[in-house]
Amino acid sequence: MSKGVEYLVEASAAEAEAISATLAAAKARQVNGEVELPDRDRGSEATPSGKQISTLIKPDSAGSNNIPSAGVRLHHRAVVVAAETGGALGGMVRQLSIDQFENEGRRVSYGTPESATAARKLLDRQMSINSVPKKVIAHLLKPRGWKPPVRRQFFLDCNEIADLCDSAERIFSSEPSVLQLRAPIKIFGDLHGQFGDLMRLFDEYGSPSTAGDIAYIDYLFLGDYVDRGQHSLETITLLLALKVEYAHNVHLIRGNHEAADINALFGFRIECIERMGERDGIWAWHRINRLFNWLPLAALIEKKIICMHGGIGRSINHVEQIENLQRPITMEAGSIVLMDLLWSDPTENDSVEGLRPNARGPGLVTFGPDRVMEFCNNNDLQLIVRAHECVMDGFERFAQGHLITLFSATNYCGTANNAGAILVLGRDLVVVPKLIHPLPPAISSPETSPERHIEDTWMQELNANRRSNTN
Repeated sequence: MSKGVEYLVEASAAEAEAISATLAAAKARQVNGEVELPDRDRGSEATPSGKQISTLIKPDSAGSNNIPSAGVRLHHRAVVVAAETGGALGGMVRQLSIDQFENEGRRVSYGTPESATAARKLLDRQMSINSVPKKVIAHLLKPRGWKPPVRRQFFLDCNEIADLCDSAERIFSSEPSVLQLRAPIKIFGDLHGQFGDLMRLFDEYGSPSTAGDIAYIDYLFLGDYVDRGQHSLETITLLLALKVEYAHNVHLIRGNHEAADINALFGFRIECIERMGERDGIWAWHRINRLFNWLPLAALIEKKIICMHGGIGRSINHVEQIENLQRPITMEAGSIVLMDLLWSDPTENDSVEGLRPNARGPGLVTFGPDRVMEFCNNNDLQLIVRAHECVMDGFERFAQGHLITLFSATNYCGTANNAGAILVLGRDLVVVPKLIHPLPPAISSPETSPERHIEDTWMQELNANRRSNTN
């Protein structure tokens, strides 16, 4: 039996559930060629307002053969890709019990160009605006074959970036501040310009394309697309192109780095200048940041799960407070709700309740598990999914499982040695974490593709460090 077949035969219950959901959703979407999903979770109702939530989000120990109970729950296993040698079936793929993740609470601390000629303008305008997203997707969406460009010059010019931003901005401006979404859906945490990790996640767990799984599962990204990593331009332009092409299936909300005063300091502005020239780069940076002011601010999935970038902080008690934020909005607007939404964090662990000062800066807070439970009760919710913090396993539970922190960039800033993760939410509302580990160091030079053979000793040292890390 081939290695690929063995892998499929030994797939976990999580994978079997995903395949079943895929087939059911694909059939549902064939009705009149429209996206039409049948009713789900029959008989399950949201928790009555004011009552204490009795069902905790915890690993599902019942096994995949049992009929799933109504409500959101974390699957008892997580899918882990340790490293790659040949794509989805050629890497070290493991299924780990959620209880084997021993890093709970261990968060990683970290501290208009005017020079275009008339002929060039005419040529650019002859290109349909709709062709720019297709050009971006054709150039960048290569889950298995993408390699960092040898020359750092970016492949889009200012006119193309303007067209892309104009198209995406029209869509964002028509969307509410809190998106109303349906399962099944994949949720991504911080990417921070680590475009290679985005391609690895697409390669291992499906990509938003007609050749991938966009026909039957949505994609939600929780912000922090730019800064710190080397390929912020690739990351944001691809996500914007995907949004334009699949407006009803790809969803983007705002992170704290989607703000000019922040990404001027942490890498995005410099990258634009270095890769597009000073004048064009500054113009593109300004245009993209104007677009950021239109990004939706949160997403509500099946009226049971709320997704945001930071948290609820001290000020957010009801979803309506987020819905009432008027866009476009800048950080300088001075909204406490916006600052809490994009900047706040959970406290160190479940034993630390209430509100505490946040080490990120003056005026920012951390919020305890009591605040999480109060917010869930006030809004008939079962789970908060947020990003914003680097966590060792790529995901981390808080408030007895009622909050999950999600981070999708591996080895953050080149030093953290953290895994990256996404969450796959099935139509049965089972949450399956899917992980990738950092790649081994490049063998010869930075230009060499990192997709090489696995260095066992390096991976052993990495795992030992992850177990002993007490940050």
